[in-house]
Amino acid sequence: MNRSERESLIKNFLVFFTLLELLLALIFFFFYTDKKKDIHELLLKRMQICSYTLSCKDFDYDFFPKSNKILVNHLYHMPKELYALFPLPNSKRYYLKISYATKRLDADIKELAYDILSLFALATIIIMGLSFVLTLYTLRPIRDALKINQEFIKDILHDFNTPISSMVLNLELLKKSCESPFISRIEQSIQTIVSLQENLRLFLKNIKHESSKINVADLVQERLNYFSALYPNLKLSMIKKANPTVYTQKELFTRILDNILSNACKYNKKNGFVEVIVEHHKLIIKDSGRGIKHPEKVFNRFYKESDRGIGIGLSIVKKLCDELDIQIDLQSEEQKGTTVTLNLKGISKNHI
Repeated sequence: MNRSERESLIKNFLVFFTLLELLLALIFFFFYTDKKKDIHELLLKRMQICSYTLSCKDFDYDFFPKSNKILVNHLYHMPKELYALFPLPNSKRYYLKISYATKRLDADIKELAYDILSLFALATIIIMGLSFVLTLYTLRPIRDALKINQEFIKDILHDFNTPISSMVLNLELLKKSCESPFISRIEQSIQTIVSLQENLRLFLKNIKHESSKINVADLVQERLNYFSALYPNLKLSMIKKANPTVYTQKELFTRILDNILSNACKYNKKNGFVEVIVEHHKLIIKDSGRGIKHPEKVFNRFYKESDRGIGIGLSIVKKLCDELDIQIDLQSEEQKGTTVTLNLKGISKNHI
């Protein structure tokens, strides 16, 4: 079970459990209230029986002066006792008063509460099991769909092996027969495809990339060299103000750089520039491109302002930055270019 499935399982379980537990709590609350009323009613009935037998050891007996405002066979609640009055045969001045100590009543209610809480705890355990079963039942179609998607992707990756191997072999033969800068570009593009294929395999296996020590300036220069070969009409350069080292997942960090640099190159002006400034805890990428009309929307999935692409590049960048604890900021102005700032303080070697 991968992280997404575990998260869905936990959240759905909590929803089912919380709703059922609230319903259970309401049921037991009303049940407890009714039982408290039953205790008072039962107490009055026992007093009525005791008024005939006068031999109930839990009750106290006394005489109470008669009055027109007094109700007989009615339970009265006082701070220290509960009592009821009953007629005395052949007595015109007094009622029989039968009382029950409040301390005893509190003990009875406490015992009732304990019994109900025990039942509530048992019911909660049952509710937990029921919630878990319901969660598994509702998630089963989603898990089946995910499994189908994963099998499909695995099949696609397997089918990619043959054309990629063929391209690599033919490229090696082509390099022996002639020399051309285009061959180098094709080779770099094939290596990118192979790298993305490997990333997808690791994703399917739910294996995280290992973190390693990375020299930021060296990696930036490597990626600038790569894109310089793809975009020879653009001026790609680096200004090195510091020589920072970070500790993070190189493959994901490289994908962040590649996506940003790719956009800076693709949407640039003719004979424009891309400039990367390496500072102590920051990486600033500037370009002379067409700019972005709504920069606040660029990290939204599928948002795009041109017919090119499908609008997920910067969304992926934002997701990867969040995963690697890198803060990203994008400023842009139409016809003047875009500036992307990566704050590397969270992965700086000096702050680990």
